[in-house]
Amino acid sequence: MRFVRTEAIDWIEASGNYSILHAGRENHVVRETLSNFEQQLSGDEFVRVSRSAIVRLDRIQHLEPAFSGEHVVVLVDGSRLPMTRGLRELQERLKFS
Repeated sequence: MRFVRTEAIDWIEASGNYSILHAGRENHVVRETLSNFEQQLSGDEFVRVSRSAIVRLDRIQHLEPAFSGEHVVVLVDGSRLPMTRGLRELQERLKFS
């Protein structure tokens, strides 16, 4: 059994009934759905950016426009995640983080 502090999590990726915690250079597979993580994690620190990803707000470097009005979330480690939810909400939350 391995413990991962929420402060170490960069983002969480859905994988069926499992989730993959991306924490620095380590990835941890957990038997927990993304929806369950979303309910348990602080809304002040994490935001759901798509059906398959939750991101820690302070790990977001910037947002980039993509095709057809979509955007990509770029993290400080260089990870690029497609964003399909709440652009305005995320922009507002990033102003105050």
